[in-house]
Amino acid sequence: VILVKDTRYAMAFISAAYFGYPAEKLKTIGITGTKGKTTTTYMVKSILENAGYKVGLIGTIEAIIGDRKIPAQNTTPESYMVQEYFHEMVEAGCDCVVMEVSSQGLMLHRTQGFIFDFGIFTNIEPDHIGPGEHASFAEYLYCKSRLLRQCQAGIVNRDDRNTEKILFGHTCDIETFSVLGENGVDAPGQKADIVAERITFSMKEGRLYSHFFTDGKEEFLLQMPGIFNVSNALAAILVARHFKIAQDVVKDALQRQTVPGRCENVRISDKFVFLVDYAHNEMSLRNLLGTLRGFDPGRLVVIFGCGGNRSKLRRGRMGETAGRLADFTILTSDNPRWEDPELILDDIESGIKGTRGAYIRIADRRAAVAYAFDHAREGDIIVLAGKGHEDYQEIGGVRYPMEDKELVKKAAEGRGR
Repeated sequence: VILVKDTRYAMAFISAAYFGYPAEKLKTIGITGTKGKTTTTYMVKSILENAGYKVGLIGTIEAIIGDRKIPAQNTTPESYMVQEYFHEMVEAGCDCVVMEVSSQGLMLHRTQGFIFDFGIFTNIEPDHIGPGEHASFAEYLYCKSRLLRQCQAGIVNRDDRNTEKILFGHTCDIETFSVLGENGVDAPGQKADIVAERITFSMKEGRLYSHFFTDGKEEFLLQMPGIFNVSNALAAILVARHFKIAQDVVKDALQRQTVPGRCENVRISDKFVFLVDYAHNEMSLRNLLGTLRGFDPGRLVVIFGCGGNRSKLRRGRMGETAGRLADFTILTSDNPRWEDPELILDDIESGIKGTRGAYIRIADRRAAVAYAFDHAREGDIIVLAGKGHEDYQEIGGVRYPMEDKELVKKAAEGRGR
């Protein structure tokens, strides 16, 4: 028996040793933030692979090792599994790994035992605060900040109002990115290492695009809409610069990149746009709807719910945000878990009632999607938010097969629009 102060901390180092310190044989890139982890992870992977690298991935949706795709149970697995994945990546010939690093993963030392080559911070807003998660926003922020004490080079969003707190005590070199230029939140007048300029959004042939420039002349196009996706792309571009990847290679990768369940366009009509997105808190819903407003849709329609047995603070806030920013809201079930779905809708409705936003309650998610499709108008942007890539709905402790993208396709079957 070896007595240690913290078994999780010790397990991380023991696991690294057990698998022969595989991180030393890989370029390791860790990404943390309330939103943007998954999208930025796929962007970095796409760029590196387009440049000829063989890249492993660990994240919310899946782990990818060579040709193997392993469904994820946690955004950041336990330290033993992280090291096991690293070992398998080395065996599969990978030279890089990009992974999502959650606040829980940092709090529970799942990424101890090695130092990341690069650590990326995307943003932070109050989330994951409550029983079984974080006791306070201060604790949540502190856990996020740990990544910048576990990496050699930090790539940080200078626009976030909590960036200085995230940087407190950092032990790495720092580079910054910004979509606000010299009007950044924490450091007005100071220019980031990379800035997105002349940002525009467009809708063409049923698709939404983001368009921007860097360094005054380099032009980029994304299939993913939103200022937040431009911000994510800047972080990925900074990583590419460290690998000395040609700009044309970077541009090509970003233009082709899509991410499952992240502003994913489900092409079912040329008359309106139907998106599936993982937005499941107030910050992400606000960013998403605010961005989609910029496309000047005929109507902006949002379908969403809130998870049961999770923080109740977000419910009213999300309702209020939807009421302010959407033309029409359909309140429905997310993963009610052990809670009564109708009581969850009551909590959301308490927020939307304080706005002038029109809405309807349809607790059954399939019926809610069908309703949206049947009542869609030309020029609408409809977004089904909250579950994104998830392929189940959890009710009463049972996970039933359900995937938002398939719900949209099913709703369109036999209904020519």
